[in-house]
Amino acid sequence: MLKRWGLLSLTGLLFLTGCFPMFQQDEEDPIVEEPQQEEQVVDIVPRVSTPENYYQSVLYDRSYLHGQSRGFGNSVVYNRLDLDQLELGLTQIAKEQFDPEEYFFREGQFIARNELNNWLMRYDEEGNPAGLNPELGEGETLREQEENQPRYLSHILEHNYLVENESGNYELGGIVIGLSMNSVYNFRVEDDQGRYYLYETPINQEDMEREGQRIADIIVQRLRDQSREEGVFNNIPITVAMFKEQPRQSTVPGNYIMQSTAPPGEGLERWQRMNERYYLFPSSSANEDVSNDAAQFQHVKDDIQSFFDTFVGVVGRGYYIDNQLQELTIEVPLRYQGKAEIVALTQYAADVISQRINDQNVKVNLYITSVAGKQESMVVRNPGEEPFIHVFE
Repeated sequence: MLKRWGLLSLTGLLFLTGCFPMFQQDEEDPIVEEPQQEEQVVDIVPRVSTPENYYQSVLYDRSYLHGQSRGFGNSVVYNRLDLDQLELGLTQIAKEQFDPEEYFFREGQFIARNELNNWLMRYDEEGNPAGLNPELGEGETLREQEENQPRYLSHILEHNYLVENESGNYELGGIVIGLSMNSVYNFRVEDDQGRYYLYETPINQEDMEREGQRIADIIVQRLRDQSREEGVFNNIPITVAMFKEQPRQSTVPGNYIMQSTAPPGEGLERWQRMNERYYLFPSSSANEDVSNDAAQFQHVKDDIQSFFDTFVGVVGRGYYIDNQLQELTIEVPLRYQGKAEIVALTQYAADVISQRINDQNVKVNLYITSVAGKQESMVVRNPGEEPFIHVFE
C-alpha cells in the first residue's frame, strides 16, 4: 500500500511543479466564477530496505511525475552508460546533503524543456543570450572555429528533493543539478555541396573544470532570480555536481569529478574534488592501475571458462571511489543447450564469487545472458552477505 500523506490543491501544485503561464483578465470581460478545483492526492512510494538506500519517490494522484526534460538526455548524451551513471550518481551525491530518511525524490520540474535547450546552445548576444556554451572561437573555417572553442556542456540534469512540512504537506527542500561535460567534443561541418563531415576534438580537463564552474555559477544565479517561482529558490540549498563523459565508443561510463553546494540565499562555496573511476576488466589500464583486482577478476574469468569445453567471453566493470573497489559487475554471454545448464552455471558462479572476491565490502553483480542479449540468470552479493541467485523462467 502507498502511504498517503495529505492533500494539495491544484493551486499549491503550481509551486511544486514549475512555471505555468499567467493570464491577465481583460477589464471588459465578464467575471466568470471558476468551478471549484479538486484536491490532488500526494502519495509516497513505500520504503523498501536495500543496501543502496534509495530515495522514496513522490506520486501525484498515484502517478509518477516525469521531469520537464524527460528523454532530452537521449538526444545530447550519446553513451548510454554515461546517461545512466549521470542520473544514478547524482542521487548518491544528493545523500550527502539531503538525508533519504527525511527527503523525498522527484524529477526536476523547474528548468523547462525549451529553456534547457537554449541553455545548452552556444551563447549569442542577439540570437541566444541564455546560451551557456561559449561562442565560436577564432578561425578561417567553421571547423577551426569549432575546434578552437568547443562546446563544453553536454547536458543539465535537475533533481528535486521534497520535505514534509508541519502541515503534513510536501514542499521543495533542495535542488541538485548535474552538469554533464564533454571530454571529447563531436561536431559536424557541412560543405558547399551539402555533405556533412564528422570531427572530434579532445577537451583539456582543466579547461572543462573552469568552464563547468563558470556555468554552475550562472545556473545558480538564474535559479535564485526573484522572478523565478517568486524567489523561493533563495530559501533552499542548491548542489551542483560536474560529470565527465567518456568518449562515445567507451565501454565504461564517465564519472563525477567535482561538486559544490550553495547554501540558502548564497552562491556556490568551495568546490570539492571527487575521486571516482570505472575500469574495464580485462584491460591494460586495469592491469597497470589496479593490478590486484585485475588478478582477482582473471581468476573468476578462468574459473567460469573452465566450466565449459568451449570459449566463453567474460567481461567486467569495476567502480572505484578513492581508489577502492566498491562494485564489480560481470557479464557472461553464452550459447547454451538448456535451462539445466544455466542453473548449474549460476550455482557454480555464486561459489566462484565467494571464493575469489575476497573483500566482503565489495558488491558483486554477475549476469548470464544469451548471445541474443536475453538475461537468463543473475548472481548478486551485497556487502557482508552471502550471494543469492535468480534464474529467469
